[in-house]
Amino acid sequence: MQKVRIISRKSHLAQIQAEIVGNKIIEQFPNIEIEYIHKETQGDIDLNTPLSEMPEIGVFTNDIRNELINLNADLAVHSWKDLPVEMEPGTEISATLDRADLRDILLFKKSSIQKKEISLLTSSPRRKENLSRFLPKALPSQPDKLEFKEVRGNILTRIKKLMNSDSDGLVMAKAALDRIIKNESQRFLTEKKEIIKIFEDLNWMILPVSENPAAPAQGALAIETRSNDNKILDVLDKINNKEVFHLVEKEREILKSYGGGCHQKIGVSYLNLKMGKSLSLRGETEQGKNLKENSFIADEKYTDKSLENIESYYPENKEDFSLFDRKVIDESSMILKEISNSGIYVTRGNALNDVRVIDESNIIWTSGIKTWFTLSKKGLWINGSSDSLGELESPPENLFEDLKWYKLTHDLALQDDKKIIPTYQLIRKELSEDLRDVSHFYWMSSSSFDYAIEKYPEIKEKSHACGLGRTFEEINKTIPGKVYPYLNYEDWLEKVK
Repeated sequence: MQKVRIISRKSHLAQIQAEIVGNKIIEQFPNIEIEYIHKETQGDIDLNTPLSEMPEIGVFTNDIRNELINLNADLAVHSWKDLPVEMEPGTEISATLDRADLRDILLFKKSSIQKKEISLLTSSPRRKENLSRFLPKALPSQPDKLEFKEVRGNILTRIKKLMNSDSDGLVMAKAALDRIIKNESQRFLTEKKEIIKIFEDLNWMILPVSENPAAPAQGALAIETRSNDNKILDVLDKINNKEVFHLVEKEREILKSYGGGCHQKIGVSYLNLKMGKSLSLRGETEQGKNLKENSFIADEKYTDKSLENIESYYPENKEDFSLFDRKVIDESSMILKEISNSGIYVTRGNALNDVRVIDESNIIWTSGIKTWFTLSKKGLWINGSSDSLGELESPPENLFEDLKWYKLTHDLALQDDKKIIPTYQLIRKELSEDLRDVSHFYWMSSSSFDYAIEKYPEIKEKSHACGLGRTFEEINKTIPGKVYPYLNYEDWLEKVK
């Protein structure tokens, strides 16, 4: 029987991650015996020095790498974001598994929700840079001052430091929290229960990738081996998720082009979506250059091939696109008042006019960032967003249990996996423009598309575009293969112009 020795750091999270890899190997090779080895690294021993002041290269990984080189282990499992972008000769990252949620999560004291001056625990220059722009608009208090304080230690230690300090919030990788909470091992049950208990006094917010892209490789596991160990390489080839591996390498290459390293104020994240891949890049370079990019690269099947024959396009600007008036359905407030301990998905800012009817026990999810900012300005705590990537691509989830979900939208919306609560009525306007001579269209909703083709059925044969979510699914049912996905209207407008 072949034995595989897996080495990792000593923390509970590192042990859980090593066991995820070990279990995956056993799935493919039941006769392999797994031995786990745990070792403290320089970064684990020195918990006082801020990360920004520690050596850049391999503070959490060099000690483990040396065990591989010295033949004391066969493979090492790391959080890939901890690895330097330049690997030293002798070892290599040979495989990875399915990627966990790459987003960051903000844990926030309920007693601090109304504060105008906020103190957050994080040691990441990237988080400090990007959250300084996002949180003043995303928090219901609309704070005018954000202060960041250094924090070190494992997941439970950092959460306890938050609870025992005068700080208001803590930012960490959601993948780390997920892996601990979802782990079923009895060895880590006490830590898991303690974290869940503390959560009763906290609000949480999953930070959107478009505004706060993660550290390159966040949420992905790196499996490191000796470069010439062909037996282990053959084993890992059977469990390697090559698509995740490719996207993580691309993220790391982008960071490397700006200098690389965890001291950078740069986040970069690729998301593998149903119809293509999105890239979010945000931060500031060492030279002071501000970086901001959100883009979408459609798969071949969904690539818009009609852009060479543009005669005219509609709408020419977003502000003039309005095919409906909207009338509030007053009775919806009485329904919303009765909902508690549930999930509420808000499709647009004016789908929820009075946030006071929402019980604080509910989880609030928005379709995009604009809707988030509209509701937070009204004083509502938002837990997360589909980030304009489509409701089907980014389903809201609770950290601990399944929820019943309600969707706030218009009276003509089709039923889906969420219970529809119509909060406003769509009232058709007269179409002021003859659309028959337009060659290219962008639709903000399937309702607008349906109204337009009802009056001008001949435009079905033209080129159509929309966002990445349910609107695409509905329009594609009517004109299969003739509608193309884009990140948003601005993305499409840039292409047609």
